[in-house]
Amino acid sequence: MLRRMIGIGLLVYGLSLWGALAAGDGPAAAPAAQAVTPRPPQSLPVVAPTPASPAMLPLGFALNLHHTDDLPRYLRAVDRIAGLGFDSLLVVTPAFQEHGASEQIPIPPDPEHAPSREQLLELLGHAKGKGLRTALMPIVLLSSPRGNEWRGKINPEHWDVWWDSYERMQQYFQSIAAEAGVDLYAVGSELISTEAQTDRWQKVIGTARARLRCQLFYSTNWDHYDRPAFWGLLDAVGINGYWNIATLTDTQDPDPFLLAERWRQIRQDLEFFARDQGRPILLTEIGYPSLPWALEKPWNYVAPSGQEADGKAQLMGYEAFIAGWSDMLRGQVPPREMDWMRGVFFYEWDVFHAGGPGDTGMGVEGKPALTAIERLLTERAGRRTVLSNDSGSVR
Repeated sequence: MLRRMIGIGLLVYGLSLWGALAAGDGPAAAPAAQAVTPRPPQSLPVVAPTPASPAMLPLGFALNLHHTDDLPRYLRAVDRIAGLGFDSLLVVTPAFQEHGASEQIPIPPDPEHAPSREQLLELLGHAKGKGLRTALMPIVLLSSPRGNEWRGKINPEHWDVWWDSYERMQQYFQSIAAEAGVDLYAVGSELISTEAQTDRWQKVIGTARARLRCQLFYSTNWDHYDRPAFWGLLDAVGINGYWNIATLTDTQDPDPFLLAERWRQIRQDLEFFARDQGRPILLTEIGYPSLPWALEKPWNYVAPSGQEADGKAQLMGYEAFIAGWSDMLRGQVPPREMDWMRGVFFYEWDVFHAGGPGDTGMGVEGKPALTAIERLLTERAGRRTVLSNDSGSVR
């Protein structure tokens, strides 16, 4: 009903599923707002989306690749992600500036803190070989932050100098994305203090559009996605989705139904925004730390010394998301009713930890949450077989 009500008079379009592309062409700030008042771009050129008919919402995992002397560890993680039944992989990789006021982002990144070009190409190529659709998301990190600085608070004295450096950084990673043949590329992530500089983003996006044949997105935060005015230049609205999902229930004894209901509310807000903007939503990070406050502050993965893992809280977070998005995740929604969604990435696959009382991080290996995810993936595999038999075209 909601879709029909808000669809009248708005731009309704098809979007390109990642399979069609393959065939042819830290922590954030504050708790989430309860609702979003859309503010669509009005004066920028708009890039028309490519029509397609998705049958099942793409689902993947994010993998952080920083400096490593053990790339095989990451290749095995890709094997595990593909083996579980995910269809997509998001590779997150850093470049560094010293602190929030720094004006230079050295490129190529320092090999002591970031992977080499060759390592990124090998990882992305390995994922392609496993049949995964690939996305590359370069992020800016601060090597020596002052106080509570992070990339969302960058504020150089000379913005022109910083933007020139950021464009060089982007061109470096774009060349890797082009050579690897990725399906999706992020022109930026969580650069909150830059998002009002629309003219600068227009230039960055235009350069990426000229250099790459893949779909482009920018990833902002769950409490901030109504701010950028450049969504019309991109192929998807990327959102790191760390909403407080315990707003409807007692946080000491959460009701699973009300946790899922909160996700349904968020989903309605996102559909309204996507259809208003004429761009689909890509949930670039959905995840929960194994900590007691995971349902209220899922972005806060920092555990005090001696804190034991809370696998139940993480499990409840994943179960609530899966319940709130069940029909899309299980391929039970007609294509025309899910054209406003681009895909979901769970965050993150931890290559160094596999459960236990001290593993308080975002990873799911060896934790109760993996059981819920495996159950979903088994159901998706069965549904994919049914859809494939019906149409002969679904992976």
